[in-house]
Amino acid sequence: MRDTDRLFVPLSLEPYKWFRTGQKKWELRKYGRQYTEKHVQPGRRVELRNGYSNPDNALWGTIVAVECQESIDRFFDRVPFQDVIPTASDRAEAIAVAESILNIDSEDPRPVLGFQVVLEK
Repeated sequence: MRDTDRLFVPLSLEPYKWFRTGQKKWELRKYGRQYTEKHVQPGRRVELRNGYSNPDNALWGTIVAVECQESIDRFFDRVPFQDVIPTASDRAEAIAVAESILNIDSEDPRPVLGFQVVLEK
């Protein structure tokens, strides 16, 4: 299945598995480039893939909600951390994991954009 207007989102293996098993509902990215309100909108189809691997293993879904915030901490004021980092035992761990994945220094917060994905069955 190819969809030229889809938002392509490469994921590392663990987040890809979280989406596949239904544990992860939101994806979080640094704000900018293709991760802005212009490109990430409710109703847009999304293709989640483990990196740039085999497209036959892609997960397809639809963006149903978008949240922009000035920092990861503020983002987790609006979205439950378990929906983004399902293995985190608490909010502080979720923030640390998200900062590590996004390469954001806790002393220099950056704007982020998150989007909720409902996968196709």
